[in-house]
Amino acid sequence: MKKTLISLCLLAGFAAPSLAEYFTPAEKPPFDYYMLSLSWSPEFCATHQGNKQCGRGQGLVLHGLWPQYFNGYPKSCSNERITAKLVREFSGLYPADGLAFHEWQKHGTCSGLPPREYLQLSQKLKNSFMPPAALQKLTQALPVTTALLTRQILLANPKLKAEMLAFDCTNDGAYLQEVYVCFDKAGKSAVACGEEVRHRSQRSCGAGEFLVRN
Repeated sequence: MKKTLISLCLLAGFAAPSLAEYFTPAEKPPFDYYMLSLSWSPEFCATHQGNKQCGRGQGLVLHGLWPQYFNGYPKSCSNERITAKLVREFSGLYPADGLAFHEWQKHGTCSGLPPREYLQLSQKLKNSFMPPAALQKLTQALPVTTALLTRQILLANPKLKAEMLAFDCTNDGAYLQEVYVCFDKAGKSAVACGEEVRHRSQRSCGAGEFLVRN
C-alpha cells in the first residue's frame, strides 16, 4: 500500500501541468488587471551607461506588461520558454531584445497567453500610449510634480483618466523612473490601477517636485 501511494504521488508530480496549460481561450487568467510599465530610459542609463539601450536618445520605453492582483502580483507561473526566433520577430519592442526573455519568464507566463500573443498584446498597448509633448526631446532636466505630469499625459491621451496612471521615482523621490498605465484583463480598455499601486506611486513620487532627466 505504501509503495502504491508513493508511486501515485510521483506520477501526480510528473503529470502536473504548468499554469499556462490550465487555460483555454474562453477562460480568464487568474489575475485582476494588467499594468503596462514604461521606463524613462535616461534615468536607467544614468546608472547603466554601457547598456545596449543607452546612447540612442530614447525616452519612454517598454519595461513590461505585468499581470497584477489588486494586492500584489503573480510571477514566474510556468517553465514555458520563449524562443529566440520569436524575440527576433519582435525586435525593437523592448529597448534591448534580451529583456523579452526576462519579462516573459517573470510576467508573461502569468498572463495565460502563448508567448506570441503576449508580445502582440504588449506591442499593442505600448503603441496605444502617446508620450506627452513635454517629455519629448528634452535638452535639460525637467522639474515636474505628479499632478503636472498626469495632466500632460492626459492631454496626449484623452481616453485616460488620472486613476489609470501611476509613477515610480528613484533616489527618495528625486527622479522619474517609470510610468504605469493600467488595463483590463482582456487588454482592451484602460482601467483604474489597484489601490496598492496608487499608494505606492504616491509614496514614491508624491512628496513634491521631482526631475525628469534629459
